[in-house]
Amino acid sequence: MSFRKCVDDLENTQQLTREQAKEARDLFEELAEEYRGKMGNPFADEKAAQDAFNSLRNQKLRSKRVKVAQMRALQEVKFNMSAYRDRLGRQNEFAGALSLLEQDGMSRYSSVAQRQEAIKGRAFGEMSQFLATFRRNLVGEVREKATLKNMAREIFGENTGNASAKEMAQAWSKTSESLRKRFNRAGGNIPKREDWGLPQRHDTLKVRKASYTQWRDTILPKLDTNKMIDEVTGLPFSPERLEIALREVYESIRTEGFNKVKPGGGGGGKSLANRRQDHRFLAFKNADAWLEYQKEFGDDNVFDVMIGHIENMSRDIALMEILGPNPNATISFIKTDLKKQAAVAGDSAMETKAARTGKRIDELYGALTGSSNAPISSNFAATMAGTRQILQSAQLGAAAISAITDLNFQRMARQFSGLPQTTVLKQYLDLINPLTAKEKGEIAVRLGLIAEGWTSLAAGQARFVGDVSGPEVTRRIADFVMRASLLSPMTNAGRWSFGMEFLGTMADSAGKGFKDLDPNFRGTLERYGIDQSKWDIIRATELYDEKGAKFLRPSDIADRTDVPESVREDLATRVLEMVNTETNFAVPSNSIRGRTFLTGETQPGTITGEMARSFAMYKNFGVTLVNTHLMRGVQLKTAGSKGSYFANLIISSTLMGALALQMKEISKGRDPREMFGDDEQTSKFWFAAFMQGGGIGIFGDFLYSGTSRFGGGLAETVAGPVVGLIDDSLKLTVGNVYQAATGDDTNFASEAIKFTQRYAPGSSLWYSRLAMERMVFDQLTLMADPKAKAKMRRAETRYKNEFGQKYWWAPGDTEPSRSPDIGAAFGR
Repeated sequence: MSFRKCVDDLENTQQLTREQAKEARDLFEELAEEYRGKMGNPFADEKAAQDAFNSLRNQKLRSKRVKVAQMRALQEVKFNMSAYRDRLGRQNEFAGALSLLEQDGMSRYSSVAQRQEAIKGRAFGEMSQFLATFRRNLVGEVREKATLKNMAREIFGENTGNASAKEMAQAWSKTSESLRKRFNRAGGNIPKREDWGLPQRHDTLKVRKASYTQWRDTILPKLDTNKMIDEVTGLPFSPERLEIALREVYESIRTEGFNKVKPGGGGGGKSLANRRQDHRFLAFKNADAWLEYQKEFGDDNVFDVMIGHIENMSRDIALMEILGPNPNATISFIKTDLKKQAAVAGDSAMETKAARTGKRIDELYGALTGSSNAPISSNFAATMAGTRQILQSAQLGAAAISAITDLNFQRMARQFSGLPQTTVLKQYLDLINPLTAKEKGEIAVRLGLIAEGWTSLAAGQARFVGDVSGPEVTRRIADFVMRASLLSPMTNAGRWSFGMEFLGTMADSAGKGFKDLDPNFRGTLERYGIDQSKWDIIRATELYDEKGAKFLRPSDIADRTDVPESVREDLATRVLEMVNTETNFAVPSNSIRGRTFLTGETQPGTITGEMARSFAMYKNFGVTLVNTHLMRGVQLKTAGSKGSYFANLIISSTLMGALALQMKEISKGRDPREMFGDDEQTSKFWFAAFMQGGGIGIFGDFLYSGTSRFGGGLAETVAGPVVGLIDDSLKLTVGNVYQAATGDDTNFASEAIKFTQRYAPGSSLWYSRLAMERMVFDQLTLMADPKAKAKMRRAETRYKNEFGQKYWWAPGDTEPSRSPDIGAAFGR
């Protein structure tokens, strides 16, 4: 039977769709024409038929495997949604659906966000030496650049003679191969290539500026085409088919994959199961060829490319493990299922809830996949993101003082989880100490704890703004300020200290049976589905010993050979998910729920998207607290436990907020405010302390005056700092032009000085701000404005009359008159 007749029969019996049959016929004709130039017609047709049939069979097998994995995922998703119970024990599939994307404290199953962090932690743990060697310095630069390039050459099989580079290259190969296998176990299809080196990181804008011919002529001499196997035939490419393949790669980069989206097909493109094979298609001759291409059409920073690959693979694996090989289809299934339940019930309130939940699902899913952060107008989005980062570098220099409240959240999280609380401050200081930070940090990363400050630019301010995108130059400026202010080191130290204490407590508890564990610690394990049988597996794992300190390392659970692979992998992942999730209570950071609550589905590069991102600035931390500690208190089952938790939270966070407020007052040159008087100002102080402890201290500023700490009014504070910048810019320019035209005094010079003081990057650094204000900006203002001295004295008088405060370093003075009067806080 001829190949054409075989395909016709398969199509007629509906074993092949019309589209599949057409693809098979077209492939056969293409291969036959190519082979006829190399062999006789009968042999060419036979060879073409065999290769086309093998391709068809492989596609069918892959399709069947993906369908089975997708069906299994849908069943698990439905089971988990149905199993979700709220704090009163009631079934709630709407909340259960949202918890598939990011947990809410009541779910007993994994979420995409939790899984992604766990996979990333495991991968980084295997590359701890790499991260410790090349971690970013104070100005955001990657260290040891020469060694980094040697490592790239070792990855591509060259012998550089650098033992350290070779060892780290081997760690990369092991890590990337582990991720490839896990991706495939989740339903993916990445073929193994022994000679694979590094992924490509294409710059879409650079590729778009070049024609296809220019791009091809640049990349083709750098490729080893003998290593590039035609997926269809399983053979090296012929020149004709290579040309077709390269054009498709170019179009995929230029259109960001939209060339593969079929009109009317729902806009989903191809499933994740097939996506990740793309970056293994291009085989470069060596490291120099890869670096040359990346410099012209991508990113030649090897560190960023490797970190980006791990993060992207972690995200895609998490999506597939939780939602199946085609997450888009699963999301559609979930939303349809909820709508169906509401329609069958005939309950209008339930229908509204289904619609609202569907919108929240889209918001969370868009944030997880990154689609909601894809700019509509790249230039506008980059300009606005850069503006926000300049504002952050100018306005968050004292955020490290606010972050002192982390000590209290750390204490509460440890208490709730059954961990020791007395070592919090010591561990912070050990991990911040520059003499031991690298060594301690490498241990933390080896345990599987995330190293955001080592791997990412502008990681510190994500806690407060939830936004680290934008031009690299502005990200570097913001990152420098966050590191210099000690916010980034404090955040890293807090997260690492909690994670290390958690894994250390697991090690210390290994000798105890499940029933003998500390009740709070046992309760924590149970919240994450770890029962007696799973605890017995965990505690039988050999402990990791670091200079006498013992830890239960999740990777050691995964490496055991006496436990089935699926069990040990699942358990190791779940332990890391538990540690990472509880860490978010110890050091409240950026959350998907909090970010999407503030920005919704709006995209950067649009007016609404940029307004939403301006509005969200400095409010993310407070929203995260709502989604962590406040929700934890609400979800406790008894009134007594709720009351105890909230009393603990409110009292302790208010006290820490008071400490932060007083430290800020001192940093501004004023004595601390009296805390124990009986007047209205004392009440306002403690309410502001309460707001500060809850992460929304900026709104407490309006109890003191009509402006915030950044100089804007309440309306501007609500709208966001970008609106305040625009308003100040208009006053400085248009406002002064109008005043000049009407004959009024413009005060341009003094206003320009104030504008510079307010918006200069680093101007708010807590340890240098006061000196800069008094010795530079105040002196310039005195020179520019004859009335400046009187204005400064009026400000002193106002603070003395309204708040009873005196200045220890008065405005306009070039040096302090005395040291701060700490006793003023106690009315002495």
